[in-house]
Amino acid sequence: MNKRRKEQESSLLPFGGDGRVPSGLRVKETKHPSRGGNPYGPDMRMLVLTLHEKEGIDHLKNDIGLAALRRDKKFPCFATCKSWIEQNRQLGHVRPKKATGNKQTRREVNGVDLYNLALYRKYNPKAYIDEVRAYVHNRNPANKPYSKSQIHRAETRLGLTRKTGSTTSTKAYLPINLQKRRQYWNEPYPLGIRGVCTNDVIDLDEARFTLVSMNRKRGKTVTFHRCDSQGMYRKGEPGTNLLCAVGGDGTTPISYHEQYSAGGTDLWRFYSYMLGLLGYLDAHHPGRSFVLTMDNLNIHKHLAIRFLIYNRGHRLVFRAPYWSCDGPIEYVFNTVQVELQSPVFRDKVDSVNKLEDAIDVILERMGMLTFRNYFLDVGFEDN
Repeated sequence: MNKRRKEQESSLLPFGGDGRVPSGLRVKETKHPSRGGNPYGPDMRMLVLTLHEKEGIDHLKNDIGLAALRRDKKFPCFATCKSWIEQNRQLGHVRPKKATGNKQTRREVNGVDLYNLALYRKYNPKAYIDEVRAYVHNRNPANKPYSKSQIHRAETRLGLTRKTGSTTSTKAYLPINLQKRRQYWNEPYPLGIRGVCTNDVIDLDEARFTLVSMNRKRGKTVTFHRCDSQGMYRKGEPGTNLLCAVGGDGTTPISYHEQYSAGGTDLWRFYSYMLGLLGYLDAHHPGRSFVLTMDNLNIHKHLAIRFLIYNRGHRLVFRAPYWSCDGPIEYVFNTVQVELQSPVFRDKVDSVNKLEDAIDVILERMGMLTFRNYFLDVGFEDN
């Protein structure tokens, strides 16, 4: 603490003295106008104008006595003096501005403009805010363009939040595929799942996880250094294929999966997996009939697969093409991917065997709870 600071603090004590001010006895110092305090009063302002009229501008700038007062924060700086002089010349007074605080405009997005905003966000969820502003204004040119803050507050009122974007194939919006999707959600079996108890639904699909996805490709470092870190050298894209099925039963979690690293998912491999899945259901849920849902991959629709499912007393419904967001299993795969990239597994998985072991652990942990929420989130009924 410098000498001047000590003198200031000691002067604040009612009994004087040196050293640190005891706790509870410090008197709060009034802020100087240059540091957020109250503005100079009318007397000081009139004094500056008087000195300017009598002595001139050079006196306010170069006078030694005024310089000493400025050092002690007892006289305004030269820039403040000039602004007062200019204010008096233009407005005829040097009254200080009144602190009123930040005020929010009362003009908000309402009526037809709010409707147009909601409509545009519905069909263009990834639009920039300036594009939204332009659309709302062009639909109703009689109103002045809205500011970004007004659009943001209107979107908040509509319940819109920022999320990571995704893209759905253009073919998903073909009339035939839209019709199939409507059937899937609104028609009873065998066209759809309407009226089917969510506890009796099992969704299944396949996914591939690679070690490359575990190794982050980009980072930050100085220009003249490599963006390098220690780790296992991996050539190519080794990984594992995961075939997994999850059920919507909220009481008894249903989960069955198999992994393989060589080759792709062909008819023979999928048929072998279905034998294992149906055997698992017979062993753990004897006499119970399920509705299996899956996408319309050709091997899924093969007569051998259909016969196997129907022969075991179960039913089969295909989701609409290109609408993977209707499948709960897709979000299960996403959860597995996120868990693999967490610090718990990311720094330990450096081989295909460890990758397969990590996936087994993650699915086992998830199976201890329930997959029902995945089904409810995509649109299944809470029955």
